[in-house]
Amino acid sequence: MKPYLYMIGYGLSQTIVWILVSYLSQSVAVTVMFLARNLVGFLLTFLFSANKALPLASFKRWKAHFFRASATLLGGLSIFYSVTKIPVADSVAITFLAPIFGTVLSIFYLGEKLTKATLFKLVVGFIGVFIITGFSAEGDAIGYAAALFGAFMTAVAYVSVKSLSDTESPQTILYVSYLVMVPISALLAIDGWVTPTNTQLLWLLAIGTAFYLAQIFMAKAFSLAPAAKVLPVDYSRIIFSSVLGFVFLNQSMTLSTYIGAAVILLTATLREKDIEKLSYRRIFKRP
Repeated sequence: MKPYLYMIGYGLSQTIVWILVSYLSQSVAVTVMFLARNLVGFLLTFLFSANKALPLASFKRWKAHFFRASATLLGGLSIFYSVTKIPVADSVAITFLAPIFGTVLSIFYLGEKLTKATLFKLVVGFIGVFIITGFSAEGDAIGYAAALFGAFMTAVAYVSVKSLSDTESPQTILYVSYLVMVPISALLAIDGWVTPTNTQLLWLLAIGTAFYLAQIFMAKAFSLAPAAKVLPVDYSRIIFSSVLGFVFLNQSMTLSTYIGAAVILLTATLREKDIEKLSYRRIFKRP
């Protein structure tokens, strides 16, 4: 149960990041928000790290760390960029392809098994996302391509975290990742820099804190269970997005939102052993 709760915590924390990004997007540059996400996350990782020294031992797997950090950087930048080119709802919806990409990658690169229950959760979860969003296809084609690329790179980050979690602590994984992301995001933010107000600084601090918590929750979830089993729970993020968007951004919740959210919630909470018992013959067996 713990890995699933951690994954739900990841979904809630990540949703808070997107709500705040949407809220600040009219007054704060995307590159500044991206820098805040990484800089605050790095400071929190350093603050709560038991060992403040640079984790030189982790560099024995420096290629895996650099690969994970690069995937996180490219994924984050791509999704941030997509929000400026296409409707936010479409961009967020496309990110829900990440669990599907991640599950497929974990099967091929981590040797994990694709069970009938996992496949069921992935497919039905994606159907729930489609019911809610529908993909209006309004906006720049490059924006959609960026969101799709961001979803794929997020999946790569998922799988690389799972690989690293076998030998590295969540704090170490984040620490090394930030060492790569912070300098690059700082260079990007310099161009067209506008100093945030005190209120904006507080919101930027919240973005970085929520992102830090999301990464910790994800790393803990992957350290306790196979990635293919916990990734479908990430679909719960669409429920959080719908509720928080309605409460804080005054975004209406339609009937399709309620139906899709119910489908996703049922998919995420249904026990795997119950799904495994299902078969075509049992469903369609004549009385």
